[in-house]
Amino acid sequence: MSISEEARIAAHSHAAQSELPPALEASGISKAFRTKRSSLQVLENVSLTVQKGEFVSIVGPSGSGKSTLFHIIGGLVKPDTGTVHMNGKEVTGQQGHISYMPQQPALFPWRTIEDNVLLSQEVQGTVDKETRENARYWLDKVGLGGFEKAHPHTLSGGMQQRAAFLRALLSPQELMCLDEPFSALDALTRSDMQRWLLDIWEESRRSVLFITHNIEEALLLSSRIYVFSGRPASVLQTVDVPFPRPRREEIIEHPDFIKLRRELSGWMREEQRKMQGHPPTIN
Repeated sequence: MSISEEARIAAHSHAAQSELPPALEASGISKAFRTKRSSLQVLENVSLTVQKGEFVSIVGPSGSGKSTLFHIIGGLVKPDTGTVHMNGKEVTGQQGHISYMPQQPALFPWRTIEDNVLLSQEVQGTVDKETRENARYWLDKVGLGGFEKAHPHTLSGGMQQRAAFLRALLSPQELMCLDEPFSALDALTRSDMQRWLLDIWEESRRSVLFITHNIEEALLLSSRIYVFSGRPASVLQTVDVPFPRPRREEIIEHPDFIKLRRELSGWMREEQRKMQGHPPTIN
């Protein structure tokens, strides 16, 4: 079966899935940071959706407001305009509706890996024998079997990121927001983590919103990509990734993949050039 034929099958499956309320729907989000003497517009009329079980990425120039959007989705920052809905319910400004993985693992050094992974359940008072057994199953699944009682400083960077991802995966919230989780890793470890994440996501099918600057990473992992403009960020392009799943690393050598990567890279370079040539104006 060709890539185009498999893509049509995937599109049909996606259409059936989209009849359900989206896991996330952000509509018309705008945000400016103001003081008495200045104003900086960061987001301007940003709208995006993540369907249930969908892996969606955001790419855009550095400083274009991607992390600010995550803070709005997570309820840490209120938008000036716009709304956030999850599973059909408005949650604008409300916290506790997402699981979040930052750029750094942010593991508590005094807690074991198992206890770090179970942090969300512990906060909610739901840790019991069954949840610990489930955590140990997944620790083994992600290559951390035997490290349950280890402390974070004894693990490599990639292993710490796996533990941090598993903490987000096992949290009860439907939507996972991953903010450049592999950016601090070396190229080889990052490639390993991409393959690992693909395998884990294929099994769990959690709803994911993923920020990355790496075009190849976004194309390899995502069902859809939102390309952000420079600041103030708006959605410049929306790209439905046509490659079938399960997706393997060899896809990066396919001519269609290379063509799409070049197209997205061109948009990104142009927006970065605009930002460098036109520094932000403070009014």
